[in-house]
Amino acid sequence: MAGQFEGKVAIVTGGSSGIGQATAITFGKAGAKVVVAARRDSEGEETVSQIKLAGSEAMFVKTDVAQESDVEALVSKTVETYGRLASPP
Repeated sequence: MAGQFEGKVAIVTGGSSGIGQATAITFGKAGAKVVVAARRDSEGEETVSQIKLAGSEAMFVKTDVAQESDVEALVSKTVETYGRLASPP
């Protein structure tokens, strides 16, 4: 699976624990640049640390997906940092 998502950018909501955290780490191990979105700062940053230890890029964006403005900020920060959400053509 290593490299399967090379060149892709993934946003994972709920990435601070449980299935979301496992998904974020798995994307990172597969080569994706991962944006971890969650409400809890320290847990979100811990997920980012684990992704970086696995050799991929990652960042945390504090996000409450029930708030439209948070989701808009999440997408904006992702595009600002990585230039896109979708993989290149």
